[in-house]
Amino acid sequence: MNCPKCGKEMESGDLHTQKYPFWTQQELRLFRGPTDQVDLGPLDDDDASMFTRDPFPTFPGAMLCRDCGLVTFPCKLIEKGKRRQQ
Repeated sequence: MNCPKCGKEMESGDLHTQKYPFWTQQELRLFRGPTDQVDLGPLDDDDASMFTRDPFPTFPGAMLCRDCGLVTFPCKLIEKGKRRQQ
């Protein structure tokens, strides 16, 4: 696969983390989490509970571009910070 940022060849591998990464468009503030936070979990993780998640998740199929530093990886989106209207 070619890098969508610089166009050079990407390397395939596995991404390992100590805690679940998350995505947000909001500025992070002390003692206040973002309201649009989306946790990124492994595709095979069928339980979204923060108490039963693997503390060292693996994201297989990650792609790395050594030229520009871009990393892409497939994941399951776990929207926990979004307030749902009942």
